Amino acid sequence: MPASKPTVAFAGLGAMGYGMAAHLLNSGFPVVGYDVYSPPMDRFAAQGGAVAQTPREAVKEAEFLICMVATSVQATPLIFDKIIGAVQGLRSDATIIMCATVAPVYIEELRKRLGEIRPDVRLIDSPVSGGAGRAADGTLSIFASGEETHLDHASLVLECMSSKLYRIAGGLGGGSKVKMIHQIFAGVNIAMASEAMGLAATAGLNTREAFDELRIRDGNSWMFSNRVPYMLDPTLGPYSAIDIIAKDVAIITKTSKEYGFPLPVLSTAAQLYILSVSSGWGKEDDCALLRLYLPRQFDLVHELVNASPDPRASGITIGDIETLMMGVHLAAVSEAMSFCERLSIDVDLMFEIVSNAAGSSNIFLETFADMRNGAWSLIAVKGIDQFRRRFSESIDRVSELQYPLFMSSAALQEFHRHLG
Repeated sequence: MPASKPTVAFAGLGAMGYGMAAHLLNSGFPVVGYDVYSPPMDRFAAQGGAVAQTPREAVKEAEFLICMVATSVQATPLIFDKIIGAVQGLRSDATIIMCATVAPVYIEELRKRLGEIRPDVRLIDSPVSGGAGRAADGTLSIFASGEETHLDHASLVLECMSSKLYRIAGGLGGGSKVKMIHQIFAGVNIAMASEAMGLAATAGLNTREAFDELRIRDGNSWMFSNRVPYMLDPTLGPYSAIDIIAKDVAIITKTSKEYGFPLPVLSTAAQLYILSVSSGWGKEDDCALLRLYLPRQFDLVHELVNASPDPRASGITIGDIETLMMGVHLAAVSEAMSFCERLSIDVDLMFEIVSNAAGSSNIFLETFADMRNGAWSLIAVKGIDQFRRRFSESIDRVSELQYPLFMSSAALQEFHRHLG
């Protein structure tokens, strides 16, 4: 008879967490769910899972505790609260799998604190990527780091939740560093999707036709292809809340400051996310960034899906928009991969991860090799002087529309810095 599967306590039954827990349950793992809100626990119980009223109760019989809460601020009391925290209820040699996206320094602090209280407890740094749909299907990308023996011990659980399980070298914190680099691309590309489609609408283009054309051109990214359909047809979404990407980007910008490493293009996107959250849109889909570009015509992208525009009216073409997208993606590759090397992450592994994940773009795939050989400088890209001229001319044309180019303008400054 096959050995029985270990019991898993799962804390954090949000959009992704619920799918992960349910998939483990459906795959034969005994799962005890916990969340601060009762509705997802009631739903999980109705599906056949066990539930607990506190983290400490949830882990009593569990060999693994998976933490999939939103932030480190939520994770700390879940583990260490003196009354309900899991740490004192964990069985001997239990394993905590931190799947939440947290800063690498938090993983270090967590290991130190566990060592003072429960040195027998194993810790795995294991952020995930892929969204709620892939969470429910068990096809997430997982970036796991920690001691090799601990990763071996947890492999059955990790493999069940993923179609791509990456073991990140360098010990604890490596997984969180890899997730940060990926989220630089994701954060920039989400913001650029809104900038591009807001411009298409402002220029009076048929937005459906603009999207169909742009997604087969060099300026396309995974995020553009994924997010824009919801801009065109709001009944298709929402996909992912602004709060989520805003939190991830805040982790990256804080860490970059600790390293004294500039990330100007991502920092521009970060300000857009901060402004969106402070405007009360945090729980809305991250396509709500469009409102910052179209403050008086929120629904213009949707309204122009069947437009019959005069292509001469604004002077802005699909080629201009593609150029802006390409310029921003080039700048993102430069700063993200430079930071990747600063963090001592294997760049070939990072290429594999980004190429197969939501941070991917045509520009990333096309220019990675040249930029790597040129120490990630934009000057290494073939024909870059001619492209900068084209990029700058497109920005000048758009400026006549009084349309804001937050991302493109930041990227252009990087071109000037690299090329002189």
